[in-house]
Amino acid sequence: MSLWDYKILDLIVKEGNLRKAAESMHLTPAAVSHSLAKLEKEFGLPLFVRGRRSMELTQYGKMLLPHIRTILDADMRLHSELQRIKGDMNGLVRIGVINSVCCAWLPAILQRLHESLPDVSINIYQGGYDELENGLLNGSLELAFVSLPTRKNLAAIPLLHDRLLCITPSSFIPVNVSYITLEEIEHFELIIPGPGSDFDAIAFMEANGLDTKSVHSIQEDSSIIALVESGLGVSIMPELVLEKNSRGINVYPIESAPYRLIGIATLTNTHPSSPVSAIVKLIMDYVREEYPTEMPYFRK
Repeated sequence: MSLWDYKILDLIVKEGNLRKAAESMHLTPAAVSHSLAKLEKEFGLPLFVRGRRSMELTQYGKMLLPHIRTILDADMRLHSELQRIKGDMNGLVRIGVINSVCCAWLPAILQRLHESLPDVSINIYQGGYDELENGLLNGSLELAFVSLPTRKNLAAIPLLHDRLLCITPSSFIPVNVSYITLEEIEHFELIIPGPGSDFDAIAFMEANGLDTKSVHSIQEDSSIIALVESGLGVSIMPELVLEKNSRGINVYPIESAPYRLIGIATLTNTHPSSPVSAIVKLIMDYVREEYPTEMPYFRK
């Protein structure tokens, strides 16, 4: 038995005779007759009463037809779903990343994306928080790494509590050795991240009365680290930035243990496409594996 034979039987019923069924399927009447005879032989039951110009189902045919049509409907739904999945799992997804994510996470995430979603094209845009949130709002980005909380019309999933740390010249050791106080930070010139690059650090500095009117305003994290290494001041940076960039400097926790909360965001009130949803899940799985004890959001 085959789906092809089932389709022929169903079409004979709909057309009312063998010749019309053959024409609809672009087959010869002999081929359709042969398919029907094979099906009746395999079932061991007569399925049609053959008239000169028409064919009518036997009692057995009437009993079996609903089951045959159920099989045909299931096959049609299966192929429809396959087409939907294949059609959805392609196209272009534009992802906005902040510098720290770009350096620390992106290589591994992109490798997983290429392996898991080979038909999805990925475009990466690196920028500051404001740029990335605006990209989501104006539709130039489908996904973006952000600092939470975001604007009210962005939907975001928390990923990681990322500590804000103080970096100092290698010659400096704080009184408490294991952490630095705000009073000690005040004795140095602060090297401030450039506008839009890290408002978490700037917000912490301003909230704690630290002088943010530095003559230095540096956009690149590596440049800030280089200035600190040269003894020109100290700065406050997220831990993720410093995972692979802490040579030549000292890194200390700050006494109040500040942090930023990194999330992955999409535009609110829009239904994410299948590739976007798959990418979000892949990113969450990656962070869960890299930081297994960090995030309560991932508890099952």
